Amino acid sequence: MNVLPSPLLLLGVGGAGAAMLRGVLRAYGPGIRALAIDTDAQAGGNGDIPFLLLGGNRLAGRGTGGQPASARAAFQDTPTILDTSLDGVRTVVIVTALGGGTGGGATGEILKHLHTLGISTLVFATLPFAFEGAERMRNARTAIGPIEQHADVSVFLPLDELVSTAGTDNMRDSLAHGIDTLALGVTLLWRVLERPGYIQLDAERLRSVLTGCGRAHFATATAQGPDRADAVLAALSESPLLKRDDTSPHVRTLLVGILAGDDLRLSEVGTVASGLSAAFGLGAALELGTVNDEATFSGRLTVVALVFDESATTTRKPTPGTVRAPTRERAGERALARTDRFRHSDATMWNDEDLDIPTFVRRHLTLDR
Repeated sequence: MNVLPSPLLLLGVGGAGAAMLRGVLRAYGPGIRALAIDTDAQAGGNGDIPFLLLGGNRLAGRGTGGQPASARAAFQDTPTILDTSLDGVRTVVIVTALGGGTGGGATGEILKHLHTLGISTLVFATLPFAFEGAERMRNARTAIGPIEQHADVSVFLPLDELVSTAGTDNMRDSLAHGIDTLALGVTLLWRVLERPGYIQLDAERLRSVLTGCGRAHFATATAQGPDRADAVLAALSESPLLKRDDTSPHVRTLLVGILAGDDLRLSEVGTVASGLSAAFGLGAALELGTVNDEATFSGRLTVVALVFDESATTTRKPTPGTVRAPTRERAGERALARTDRFRHSDATMWNDEDLDIPTFVRRHLTLDR
């Protein structure tokens, strides 16, 4: 009997992306179809993970020297480099770090290529620590535009916020906590599909939920004891990764995974579902899956919540010369749209660009002072 390859692929882009991929595999265990790609041959380690070297002819395995343009050109040289690794793949989950060379330069190009193949994509991209300086943050922000344009779902995680709940100032422990948090969000799809509990989500339903959603946020929380469902809800409400205010867009969809052992109670599922719906808007669609994993989650209740913004709808390229329905989609543009002179009028859309917004903002250009 032939076993079909997994429709899910975990792809680590860049050296930091390869490191994240290793952390995810350690946290989850065997069973994830994974691949790392980088311009630096050393990111492949000792062969412990499947690895592709990008830009071999151009960069000779020495990396980009922190230049995103070099990584972008390297992928454009060989845009089909991933194709032999995509047999049967329907959804690719990308982990990467923005601010350096390969992650910021190649990720947008990779997403563009995957989109042409009809593969849905979910990106988890970290943003630099504040202490890493203005140049790395500028590089990261420049990379956000192409990622949002071509990814079905993009989750941007400031490292300062990702590690802020570690409860320690020790750098090693803080970074380990950040990787563990990231791993729970990244592996949610694998868990609900391959280790399902009583409430299941199939692969095609998940793919349908993800396709074209746009900007998303995620957080996780874990608790023990008789009131663990209430404790999880309280922790999620305080998470800096899900912080919202009066200017935040309405929530379109909640994708929630409830991970527990054999002691999961029906009342706990109801408490989590109703609590998250109340917190993020009763009008939001709720997609819920449970994972029954006694070996990993015995005695604990862990909730992973992905929150999709209502205004983050798909912006796939329209037919040239057509006018799209009025909409303002990118987060930076939404902020501008609320304050500029056009905030009370319909957006003037042409070829998926809002002409009411300055060109340098629409094109994600940096103006040097």
